[in-house]
Amino acid sequence: MIFSFKTFAVSVLVISFCLSLTACDAVDAMSATKEIPEKMDQTNSRMSNMLEEMKRTTSGVHDQSLLIPLENILKEENHDSLAPVPFKLMPYGKKFAEAATAQELVDLTYIWIKEVEVSLPTKDIDEATGSEIPYTRRQVANINNEKMARLVALQVIAGFTPQPIVEEIIRMHIVGAPEQGSRRFEDTALAFLMLRAMFIRDVLLQESLLASPLDNIGKVEEAIKYARQIEFIARLRFADKVSFKTRGFIDEHGQQLPVEEQPQEQLKGDVAAKLWRSILEKAQTDLRVVEREVGSNSEEDKKIYEQEKLRAAQGLQTLEDYVRSWEPQS
Repeated sequence: MIFSFKTFAVSVLVISFCLSLTACDAVDAMSATKEIPEKMDQTNSRMSNMLEEMKRTTSGVHDQSLLIPLENILKEENHDSLAPVPFKLMPYGKKFAEAATAQELVDLTYIWIKEVEVSLPTKDIDEATGSEIPYTRRQVANINNEKMARLVALQVIAGFTPQPIVEEIIRMHIVGAPEQGSRRFEDTALAFLMLRAMFIRDVLLQESLLASPLDNIGKVEEAIKYARQIEFIARLRFADKVSFKTRGFIDEHGQQLPVEEQPQEQLKGDVAAKLWRSILEKAQTDLRVVEREVGSNSEEDKKIYEQEKLRAAQGLQTLEDYVRSWEPQS
């Protein structure tokens, strides 16, 4: 009906125009009018094709934004320095985390944890006896290192995942409301939260910001930002269920290590409280606000100084508030 109305309106305009033409011209114009609906159909078809092509292009760009960092994460040359800071994995893990959807992150976490648990390379065969040749110590070391690389990469990715995506994972896979998703990957989502907390606590805070003086307000604000991400997890009503554990690591004989020697961690109830106290104590000791010659003139220097004093006061107050929020209520 909408299309018919548009065709009618176009026809009326063309007919009106034809009245001012010669009879021959009028006939030509009327003939052209008959072609308009067909041309509109062609235009609509081309527009539809263009939109579909744009969708495919957008999907391709998204896939590329995941594939390139993933390829680099999987390169063994980037697995030779995993602790205490996985320097080679961090740039690629960050790019992947910032590009992936909530479901893609959960899928990857599930697949890689399963790979760590069950995947082992095929053993060589003794041609004389036909029996398997045990792994050498070097092979065992390489196998365990590659498994650890998967887990560390998952930590990096989880740690750099934007907060709104983390909250979407919780809604989809832990809350599991019908309109949000299901609880099929609830354990994976809980493990994802633990891996995130581990990376932020151990790498972004302990091995980075807190490993050197918090001597300017930018460092203090960055520490607050990361601590808030752990605070969010620690305040969840199901925080006591946030944990990570796996198996699959082997000893020198190629046998599974005992359960207690496999990677695992449970979120501690005081993880956020300890972090807030640690950051506050360092900030109180290290933070210095002084007037610096960084502006275009002395007046601008003073303005920057006053702004930094205000930010410093607000930062310290924020830290004190968080520390108090974890103290027992009388």
